Amino acid sequence: MNIGGLLARSALLKKQMKKQPCERCGLLYDHKKEEQCPHCGELDQKGLDKLFERRETEHQSNRQLGFWFIVAAIFILFIALIISAM
Repeated sequence: MNIGGLLARSALLKKQMKKQPCERCGLLYDHKKEEQCPHCGELDQKGLDKLFERRETEHQSNRQLGFWFIVAAIFILFIALIISAM
């Protein structure tokens, strides 16, 4: 068991527990340290729409990257099976 990893993980969880989702944009921020959300606090509706669009684009690209990693892993597994069968 890795004690250092557990301590780091608990510190990260403690830091995340202080944060709450913004009612307007849904992103996490520390409401005790900041009066308004740093992501959308100074944005008008057009800026908020652009923020949502940018988040959706990033989400789609991450999903696509994950798909290609799975395809690559299956390909490598297939090659390894072929080599081991020889």
